[in-house]
Amino acid sequence: MSRTPSLAESYPAIQDAKWIWPLRMGWDSVNCYALFRKEFNLASLPREALITITADQSYQFYVNGEYVGRGPARGFQRSWPVDEIDIRSWLKKGKNLIAIRAYTPGFSNFQYVNEGFCGLLFAARWGKSLLVSDGSCKCRRQRGVRRDMVPASMQLFPQEAIDLREEDPDWMQPGFDDSGWTDTVGTSSWNAMPWYSLEPRGIPRLSEELIRPGSVIGTANGMNAPDVLTSRNLSITRFEEGLGHQPVQMPLEKIPFKRAPRNGWRSVLIDLGKLHVGSVVLEIEGASGGEIVETHHYETIDESTLCPHYNPDAHCMMAFSHRLTCRQGENRHAFYHPFGYRYMVLTVRGNAGLLSVTPSLRTTVYPLQRKGRFTSSDDTFNTIWEACAWTQQVCSMDAYVDTPWREQAQWWGDARVQSWNTFHLDGDPRLLRRGIRQISMQTTPDGVTYGHAPTMAHGCVLPDFTLIWILTLWDYYWQTGELEPFLAHQDTLQHALEYFRHWTCPKTGLLRYDKRFWLFLDWTGVRREGCSSIYSLWLLHALDRLTQLYTLVGDRKQAAASRKWATTLRADLRKLIARDGLMRDGYDERGKIDSHTSVHAQTLALITGLSPDTEQAMLEKRLLPYLRGKLKTDIQPSAYWITYIFSTLAERGYGADVLEDIRRRWTPMAAHGTTWENFSPVQGEESFSHAWSAHPLFHLMQILGGVRQSGPAWERITCEPVFVGDSAEISIPSPKGDIVSRWARGADGVVRGELVLPHGVKGTLTLPGAKPVPVSGRHTYKLER
Repeated sequence: MSRTPSLAESYPAIQDAKWIWPLRMGWDSVNCYALFRKEFNLASLPREALITITADQSYQFYVNGEYVGRGPARGFQRSWPVDEIDIRSWLKKGKNLIAIRAYTPGFSNFQYVNEGFCGLLFAARWGKSLLVSDGSCKCRRQRGVRRDMVPASMQLFPQEAIDLREEDPDWMQPGFDDSGWTDTVGTSSWNAMPWYSLEPRGIPRLSEELIRPGSVIGTANGMNAPDVLTSRNLSITRFEEGLGHQPVQMPLEKIPFKRAPRNGWRSVLIDLGKLHVGSVVLEIEGASGGEIVETHHYETIDESTLCPHYNPDAHCMMAFSHRLTCRQGENRHAFYHPFGYRYMVLTVRGNAGLLSVTPSLRTTVYPLQRKGRFTSSDDTFNTIWEACAWTQQVCSMDAYVDTPWREQAQWWGDARVQSWNTFHLDGDPRLLRRGIRQISMQTTPDGVTYGHAPTMAHGCVLPDFTLIWILTLWDYYWQTGELEPFLAHQDTLQHALEYFRHWTCPKTGLLRYDKRFWLFLDWTGVRREGCSSIYSLWLLHALDRLTQLYTLVGDRKQAAASRKWATTLRADLRKLIARDGLMRDGYDERGKIDSHTSVHAQTLALITGLSPDTEQAMLEKRLLPYLRGKLKTDIQPSAYWITYIFSTLAERGYGADVLEDIRRRWTPMAAHGTTWENFSPVQGEESFSHAWSAHPLFHLMQILGGVRQSGPAWERITCEPVFVGDSAEISIPSPKGDIVSRWARGADGVVRGELVLPHGVKGTLTLPGAKPVPVSGRHTYKLER
């Protein structure tokens, strides 16, 4: 159903607005920046000054010369997101100015699908004052921007190279002379194709704080590469010049750059202290005109040489760099695209005299609040939890992103783990809800959702992530008690189920491998060809959840169908359990049983309750030996997938083992400040800021604090703390209020604890050697030695 009518009712002024763009909306749009200005008068200030604004692909918004924010959130043109912003605090009586820098890449990537048109749209009505985008706006395509720069990675937008001698950086200020802006304005109706349907962004605006973290830790100088002025890839050029630095310490404000060597450069290496995500802002003093200032961004360095890790041949072609060419006098410029990085090489070329540069960072993160907390007597666990919490924060942008560094893509297997992190850190379900919708909007003709969306990555269609998407319909219900997403996405759901029915092997009853798509399962050597038991166990898990969901909404027919399918599949999967009680990994292409008994298969068999009689064998022969380092196998769970093993073991009383594994594997990550893509990532190629491995955030809380959800919307919880160390305290921001669990071991060896439940939450407390006790409100306990 179209969202256009309801949006028009909510924002009636938008019907008077037009999509606008300098010259033509569908012409010459690759890596194109456009500037817009519109002046207006206000006889008095409105009590509230809401403006509706959006752009395809994005915008940065100024009012009376002051930065307001960026948007919109990523989306699809057929239901393009719009922002609503109250700009009253930036307005004044009399003449006012709104100014916008808008951008279109002119191509698709891992967060945007190009439909060939670009545009800006805004509308506001305050009493009798009407402010809309139309042909009266002054605009032009921004001058001085090199439009042939390479993408900053295979997944992202191009490097920005701008010459401020050609474009006055004060273009957004009141009083700026825009009489030279003579570009004609291309216009289109507010609800014309490709933007027939519009929708509210559905999530809060990003937090955009101007910060200046870290310090200068190195300095260097050298000679320019031969192609320094013509290079399309600034990162490779700077790499070829040498990235090593000599140690130095200085603050970030007004970094002095002495005269550059003839045909050479000087640089400093900046360490932010930990990875941040945002757009770089440069303030430059002392320019004669023509000096070049570059920023180059990295996740890691060689600490002995102060040389950032960079591989020009890396698969994803990372090239995070910007360039600014100075005009005479003071220069200030905010680069457009946000990068996630910890280290920055700030390079100055061609300065004949002293030049000072002050770099800042405008953050671009989702406004997560740390309502949840964790602390314990073990500083290692505290540091790990902090690294996990920070990783989740920097991987929350306008969507859950795998990493803010390399891709910034909304991978859905990652997003499931990130939602669990968020529920314990903040409690906010909106990124999950919006992501569920977006994943549902991009499928193959036969019903498989893409691994991330929006995207042009046709090689990233992951059928197992479609099953994960189905499971997140349950996850959203479990967190909020709401069934709206499940009901809203029945078409996508049923289409996906048709695909899985079609790809069920008539001989084995398991799902067959579809070689057209990427069956991920995990970054390890599990079976994919033939019929994988791991793949089919995910289907079984999804069918069990669908049976519950259809029962909850009163759809007996669909509940019965899901239950019947699950019963048949369960029986077929049980045929793969051998006499030793272990689950085999499936069948090869010829129908022969795969003798491997991976930790993955045992874990999913336990999660689905496939074989209660052999669960202990799965635990004792596979999961526990693996966690204790005693299992020799080439099929190693990744830093992502191990979360399912942790949950399975902790729920069965092996929390202490999980804690020791977290300590062993996550201590190096904690020292870095963010969690990693895998346990031994390749520097300069693989991510050191991946939230799919930030799950110790909630595992530590669940194990040491003992609190686990046992009912929808946290109506019921269980509490079974593991008393490792001398104390622990957690707070979980449930929809009904904060759930607090704390305990401490006294000098007498007695553990004294407290569990505090908000109104509407019932709990069951289980202490070692004691029977479960029902609790509500505030409950204290004591555990003798």
